[in-house]
Amino acid sequence: LDFHNIVISMKASRVPVMLAAYRLMARRMDELGMDYPLHLGVTEAGDGEYGRIKSTAGIATLLADGIGDTIRVSLTEAPEKEIPVCYSILQALGLRKTMVEYVACPSCGRTLFNLEEVLHTVREATKHLTGLDIAVMGCIVNGPGEMADADYGYVGKQAGYISLYRGREEIKKVPEEQGVEELINLIKADGRWVDP
Repeated sequence: LDFHNIVISMKASRVPVMLAAYRLMARRMDELGMDYPLHLGVTEAGDGEYGRIKSTAGIATLLADGIGDTIRVSLTEAPEKEIPVCYSILQALGLRKTMVEYVACPSCGRTLFNLEEVLHTVREATKHLTGLDIAVMGCIVNGPGEMADADYGYVGKQAGYISLYRGREEIKKVPEEQGVEELINLIKADGRWVDP
């Protein structure tokens, strides 16, 4: 038929079938010297958390293998709810940075503040920014090492106090109730803050 300006989509509603089909297509195109873009997606993924997990499992697996050129998350929801999931997949794989990347440890016996609550507060205060990595770590034992790649860190120092970091450098120790405000001030001082 002599069509060459095409994008190939082989979506399936089951992740294992989708993965096998795209891998087979990519291998066969490579054998034949073809270089057509592949459009990835798990069709009829459903809704809610499971629809997002199902889509992510299929799309991210192939993108991590270097397969795929465009993506679509197909949810049984309003189409505008699909876009943030796509951006999150690309961000998690390091392919496109459209939001803050948050690093946070799981809570354990050494955690010196309500980690879940503080992470939520930090996220709400900074979610409008782009291109930053912000770590929220519960204690000084593992925090600094596990957040080594972050631009900024919020780490439990001792009961009632947290330490703020710029990269691997501890900048200051502040009372916990001032932590988020001082984190924002640090980002502002570095010229990386924009008003929402």
